[in-house]
Amino acid sequence: METKLDLVYCSLIGNWQTIELNLVPYKFFQQLLKDLGDPQPNAVRNVNHWRPPILKASTRKVTYRLFDLTKFKAALEKQNTVSLKEQVLWRGNLELSETTAAIDPKEAIAAAKRKAHGQGSASRITCQSNLVVGDGDGRATRELDVIWWPNLYNTVGLGKLAIRFYVNRVVL
Repeated sequence: METKLDLVYCSLIGNWQTIELNLVPYKFFQQLLKDLGDPQPNAVRNVNHWRPPILKASTRKVTYRLFDLTKFKAALEKQNTVSLKEQVLWRGNLELSETTAAIDPKEAIAAAKRKAHGQGSASRITCQSNLVVGDGDGRATRELDVIWWPNLYNTVGLGKLAIRFYVNRVVL
C-alpha cells in the first residue's frame, strides 16, 4: 500500500499544513535524520500537555528546519512507503493526473476570460497547489519543519513526528 503526501484540496487557501505521525519508533526518526544529512536542531523547547496518563504532562519538542527540499525528497526516495508531490493540478476537488500538460499563462488568462463570461469548460484545470520551500524575501521564509517529540508517550521507544510545510494555491 502506497501512501502519498498529497497537497491539500483547492477548497483551502494557501497556508501552512502539518502532517502528524503518532507512535513513531525512535529508530525510524534516527534513520530519517541520517537520510536528511544530520541537520542541527533549530529549536528545543519543553512543552506542557493536559492529557496524562497516555501523554506525559511535560515533554521536549525538537524542531529541525530545512530550507532545501531536495534533501527531504532524497530522504523520502530511500523508502517506498511515502511519495512526495511538489505540484498538484485540480479540477474542483478531483486531482488531475501527472500527464496533464503544464499550465500556459496565456491559456490560463483566456480560460479566466471565458469563465467570466459564463463559458467555462468542465474539463479545465481550476487550481494548482504548490509545495513552497526556500528562502523568502526578508523575514518571509518558507521552510519545511521536521518536529520530533521524543518522550511524549509513556511507552519506551516511541515518539511523535510532525512535518510542517507551506502550500501555495493558485486559482485559475
